[in-house]
Amino acid sequence: MHLSAQQEALLAALQQGDRLQVHRTLDGLKQYRLHRLDASTTVEVPSSAVSGLEQLRLIESNLKFPAATFLLTDRGAAAAARLAQPAQSPVRPRNF
Repeated sequence: MHLSAQQEALLAALQQGDRLQVHRTLDGLKQYRLHRLDASTTVEVPSSAVSGLEQLRLIESNLKFPAATFLLTDRGAAAAARLAQPAQSPVRPRNF
């Protein structure tokens, strides 16, 4: 599996507790934003980085409207652990 540097950074951020969300408007516009755990910043994320992680089944959405949150899958958590060697467990759809 080949990930871009941006996708690796997203996995590491999710592993550390940051929150990736897609914000949708009523007219269908989607904006992907990474919300830092400490609420210091919000970063715009290209949809291509997110869709690649979804296609690889490393993240999945909770499908909420207007702002769905992406969580690491078991496979995504394993990939993030290999990349970052974190000391804490990530938030995932299961095992939370």
